[in-house]
Amino acid sequence: MKKLALLFLVFTFINIFSQEYHFDYSIESQTDQIKPNKEKSISTTFYDSKNNIHLHIDKYNNKLRGVIYDRNKDLRHSFKITETKGFVTFEYTHTNDFSKNKHKDPAKDDILEIKKTDSLQYQIIGYKNEKKTKKRFTAWVTLEKSKFNYLEIGIDHGRSNEMQEKVKGFLDPNLNYIVKRMQVNYSTGYSYDSSLKITNVDFSLKLPEKLTIKEYDFFGEFQD
Repeated sequence: MKKLALLFLVFTFINIFSQEYHFDYSIESQTDQIKPNKEKSISTTFYDSKNNIHLHIDKYNNKLRGVIYDRNKDLRHSFKITETKGFVTFEYTHTNDFSKNKHKDPAKDDILEIKKTDSLQYQIIGYKNEKKTKKRFTAWVTLEKSKFNYLEIGIDHGRSNEMQEKVKGFLDPNLNYIVKRMQVNYSTGYSYDSSLKITNVDFSLKLPEKLTIKEYDFFGEFQD
């Protein structure tokens, strides 16, 4: 996946385009799974710092797909990625529309507790009940001052955006911060430690004027 960050120089488009997404940062995440098994993985995400849009790169059966999830519109755009002789081609395939199918979040009534342990370190605890006797997760977040804001809280929870806003409330509004490292322990027994490496990039992806709407199917994304 590291190779991708160096190859996004030439893109082929074959449709008439409308909306364009521009990405100015590459975010490489290294995750060390601690429980239940010790495993290491590296993933790459591209970030549009102006509009807070992510391009996630997924790999399955040696096939690459790029996914942009536009939260404001509840649309998920998929691209087929092909590597040929050192060049990378993005080909738009389809869009998933989640605006009419929003799933109920079973953790929407959780009690969130955020503690500032240092100027750049925070503890986030999600409790399953008001008495705070049962935890859903505990996370330790380490920040770093940066040229731009990237406060994405990578916790598998429906209210991660709320956690982000609450952490932001502790910070100096005149400075920029990024999440440099996170350690998360879930009550299910799964835990991991992740760190980020951020570099500058400069490329754009465009959507066709007419979107192709399909039902979401993870495995179907990798059939072609």
